[in-house]
Amino acid sequence: MIIHNTNYLASNMTPCHHRSGYNMPQSAASRKKQAKTFSLSEDVIEILETYRKKKKVESLTSAVEQIIREWRKSDLAAQVTAYYDSLSDDEMKNDKEWGKFSESQM
Repeated sequence: MIIHNTNYLASNMTPCHHRSGYNMPQSAASRKKQAKTFSLSEDVIEILETYRKKKKVESLTSAVEQIIREWRKSDLAAQVTAYYDSLSDDEMKNDKEWGKFSESQM
């Protein structure tokens, strides 16, 4: 089974002449792909096939990419939660004050 690996650039936003000045991020299908070969156990293939069918994803490659993106999003959210959970009461108060200040500047 061949699973494609997406090469990411520092930013996938590209300059354009729209009002915002930037195009939206490229879709997963339009990003540069790199072929990689992985050997996966039958039970993992079955899980991927089940996921692919349940999510109505075209290919196992797309399913793997979607799973990785979902995991990354979840991992980043967990990191943010861990950061805020680690703040002392004084640090949290200071952070809230900075938030209020920045809102007032918009």
